Amino acid sequence: MKKSNVPAKSKGVLIFAFNTDVINYVTIAEHTARLAQHTLNLPVTLVTETGTQTTYNFDQIIYVDNILENYKPTKNAVYQWRNGDRYKAYELSPYDETLLIDSDYLILDTSLLKLFSQTFDYRIMTYNQKPGQAWDERMGIYSLQYQWATVILFRKTVRSQMLFELAGRVQRNYSYYFNLYHLSRGTFRNDFAFTIANNILNGYDQGMNQGIPWPMLTLSEPVDSLSLKDRLIVIKETDKAYVVPRQNLHIMNKEYLLSDNFSTFVEQICAE
Repeated sequence: MKKSNVPAKSKGVLIFAFNTDVINYVTIAEHTARLAQHTLNLPVTLVTETGTQTTYNFDQIIYVDNILENYKPTKNAVYQWRNGDRYKAYELSPYDETLLIDSDYLILDTSLLKLFSQTFDYRIMTYNQKPGQAWDERMGIYSLQYQWATVILFRKTVRSQMLFELAGRVQRNYSYYFNLYHLSRGTFRNDFAFTIANNILNGYDQGMNQGIPWPMLTLSEPVDSLSLKDRLIVIKETDKAYVVPRQNLHIMNKEYLLSDNFSTFVEQICAE
């Protein structure tokens, strides 16, 4: 059999994490990286602020400066939110094929890895749900249903490069796109930027599906604990509990992701 001279394409995970005044996102990213590397057997690269100290042995650490700072209002306080420059993932990624995830997205199954066998330039998370209910959210009352930059798979292709360049244009001119797309929130969001970029790139045709073909499960309420039981995940919140099939989870409660309980859960997964 004749051997191919075409080198194998490199694959890896890319995580952006920038500490704020109250949340250590880098520590969260270290836990997330351990889960991703263990579950997918892929290298993980971290993008973070120059001078940041880490303890996890990342495949690579890419240091950047001058990250956009926002302030995110909640019911009880206003928090610093350093979420800019995600559009630079295309140029920063050291891999031919990249799985870009938020630091609060837990890789607990291999479903995303299987997508790499398909033909695509990029895939972005389109559907979201909470336990027991759909999450059909728009960027504004008269705007588009938005996609989630929480998870994006992309290859180093011209079309993928255009997606990230358009997302950068949206960030740099956010006030213009805020009015053009009738956005409901003045605070910059990567979800909005990539939704708009994808919409433009597809000729404003919402029927052009670049989505990941299953929903993301998001836990938006405070989490007390996660635990495994056979092939199930037991999720305990303050006043309720859920049992779901083992799958990837998006956890918005950062306090839990910094807790000892979560560290124990990560150890349990990585000991398998």
